[in-house]
Formats: sequence, C-alpha cells, structure tokens
Amino acid sequence: MRMRQHTTNQTGGERRSRRLHPAWLILIACCFLQAGGMGTINNAAGIMVPAVLGDLQFSQGSFMLYFTIQGLCMTAALPVAGKLLPKVSMRVLVSVGMVAAALAFASMGQFNAVWQWYVAGAVLGVAAAFAFLLPANAPWWLVMLGAALAIGLGKMAFGIAMACSGIGGAVMNPLGGALIQSLGWRPTYAVLALIAAVLVLPFSLLVMRFKPADPRDAYGADEVEDTPASSGAETASGVSASRAVRSLAFACVFLVAGFLSLESAFLQLMPTYAGTVGLAAVAAFLPSIAMISNIVGKLVLGWLADAVGPRNATLCGFGVGVTAFALFLASNGNVGMVMVAAALFGVLTAMVTVNVPLLVRSAFGSKDYGTLFSYVSIGTSLVGSLGISVYGFLFDRFGSYDPGLMLGIGTGVASAALLLVGMATAKRLMGAAHVRSGAVQAEEPAF
Repeated sequence: MRMRQHTTNQTGGERRSRRLHPAWLILIACCFLQAGGMGTINNAAGIMVPAVLGDLQFSQGSFMLYFTIQGLCMTAALPVAGKLLPKVSMRVLVSVGMVAAALAFASMGQFNAVWQWYVAGAVLGVAAAFAFLLPANAPWWLVMLGAALAIGLGKMAFGIAMACSGIGGAVMNPLGGALIQSLGWRPTYAVLALIAAVLVLPFSLLVMRFKPADPRDAYGADEVEDTPASSGAETASGVSASRAVRSLAFACVFLVAGFLSLESAFLQLMPTYAGTVGLAAVAAFLPSIAMISNIVGKLVLGWLADAVGPRNATLCGFGVGVTAFALFLASNGNVGMVMVAAALFGVLTAMVTVNVPLLVRSAFGSKDYGTLFSYVSIGTSLVGSLGISVYGFLFDRFGSYDPGLMLGIGTGVASAALLLVGMATAKRLMGAAHVRSGAVQAEEPAF
C-alpha cells in the first residue's frame, strides 16, 4: 500500500513539474508589451526624423521639441495612472492606452506643421504612461519577479522582458527604413502603429486579468507566496520613502537615472547623426545595431547585477557608454568605428530599464520601493525628454553633433562619481534603518 501511495505521489509531482509555470505566461506577456510599445512606437520613432526634416524643412531643435513634450506629458500622467491602478483593471488601462498611442503615432503621417507633432506628442505621452510605463512600474512586476525566482531566473527576468523592447527596435528600424524608401514616411507611420497594436493588444486584453491592487489574483501568485522574494520580512525591510527622499543617496540615484536617460536620448538622433557624417546609407541600421546590443546588454546587465551587485554592474555600463560617445566623436565618418559605437551605445540604453530599478531597490530596500521608483521614474522621464531637444538645439547652434557627444561623455563620468557617493551613503542609511527597526542582524543589500 505504501509503495502504491509513493508511486502515486511521485507521478503527481512529475505531472506538476511538467506543467508550464505561470511565471512564463507573465514573462511572455511582458515581452510582447515591450516589443510592441517601447520597441516599435518609441524606439523606432527616430528613423522617421531624417525623412520628415528633409521633406518639411523643420529645424532639428524645433522638431525635437515634440519628443520633449511627449516625455513631459508622460511624466505628468504617471501619477494619475498610479492612482487609477487600484480602481481600474490593468487590462483596461493598458489596452486603452495602447489604442490611443497607436492612433496618435499613426496620425503623424498626415501632418504638415510642427505644432501638430506637439499636440500628437502630448497625446502619445499620456497614452504611453498607461501602455508602456505602467506595466513596468506596477506591482504586477513584483509578482513576476517573485514568480521568476521560483523558476530560477531571478533578476534576469527584468533583463529578458526588457530586452524585447530592443528586439522590437532592432526589427522595426530597418523595416521602417525600407518602408520609407518604398512607401514614403507618411504611410510608414500608420504601418508601424498597426504593428505595435497587433503585438500588444492580444496580451493586454487576454493576459492582464487582474487588478494589481490585489496581486493574489495574478498568475503564479500562489507559487510566489512561498518564495523568499514575497515573504513579509523582505517586503517590510528598507528605508521609508519619507526619509529616503531627504537623503543625499536619493539625490544621487535620482541624478544618475536622469543622466542615463539624457544620454540614451541620443538613440533617436542616431539616423540623423549618420547623415551628418556621410553615412546616410547605413542610417537605418545604426539604431538596429544599438537595439541588438540593447537586447544582449539587458541580459548581461541582469546577470552582472546578480553576480557583482547593481552598483558595480552600473559602473561597468557607464564605462561602455563613455566609450561609445568617444567613438562617435572620433569616428570622422568611419563606418566601422560608428557601428562599434552604436553597439556599445546599446548597452547604455539598456541600463535605463534594467539598472535603475535594481539600483533603487539595492539602495533603499523594498519597504517603499514602489513609491521611490515612481519618483525616480519621474526624473528619468523629465531629464530624458529634455535631452533630445538639447541635442537638437546644440546641433542647430554649432552645426555639428560634437558638442552633444561631449555632453554625453561628461554626464557619463559625472554619473559614475554620483553613483559611488550615492550608494555609499545609501549603505549607511540602510544600516540605520535596520537598527531603528530592531533588525540589527539583518542582511545588508549587495553593492
């Protein structure tokens, strides 16, 4: 009898082990959301710039303001999205946001005046807060991270999902370039918007079946409850938001995230940069190279954060980014050097979505992680949205991208210094928080 019972239990365990873990479904959904939203509409927007400027003869600075308006509106809409999250199903928020974003992007193909891009950019920014950023910032990600630990992925789950925005950009940039050549830039806006909607809507409508206010309704929540990542001890540890925002550590992390976003904004101008150095023939492929590197970079940075800690992984990323800007500056139209620079630049762009969340969690713990990360996200959106206009106006003023490239080198060096100061002070802050909570023996975060 005992042998039969043992055999039955073993068979049931084998059946459960063969069943697809719910965390994989969440991860697949995140991948398509990133590929369709960030990868298609956001990361492929820069390929349209040279064609629009060449046809309508706008100055770079005035046209790039639409990216700034988009980023500012996205920043303003994020708190609203956060307040709606406990009240409205994420399925509705993300799906409606995606439809609005696709329509705003498609409408740009009908424009003739620069102010029209400003209006559409504002609509796209508000919609993007719900369609692109909300899934990445919401508690749904925390459920996914806990479930990912259950299937042995750890922080790599962030890298895998976010890498798909790079896949989208890598495919859509050359596709967009080919469509512009064959159809013109106006129909290309509509085609890319349709592709983005087709990639995102099936998953936002069918997979997001819960309200993040009650993460127990999420896929895999029952498995996550038994993992260390979801234990009450971990979620309660860390520095309170009210104390963290008054600290030097938070100011440093905030500036690091902002500077990263400013540097990454150059991605949208890479095709235009290529034209200024006599490489228009490969303009559509430079963002694609950067996006492929972005994919690899996100995976490597996620692994590196597990191996050596978020601080050291981020320092390595800054070194790669400074090298990329230096190669762009020194290339003088050398196609091989520019391609290498584009590949290195892709690693820098990967840091915004992989390293920044991990830095916030490492510096301040998980007690008020959601609140603190939302504050830092506002900084990345604000500074990043201003960055692309800064590059554009610098080009209008000097007739070259060299000053903008030197700005990228300077902010990279400054960010590395700020990171060292910020994480050192954060370590002391976390120690004081443990003492105040009576957790003197608690394990300190990895730096």
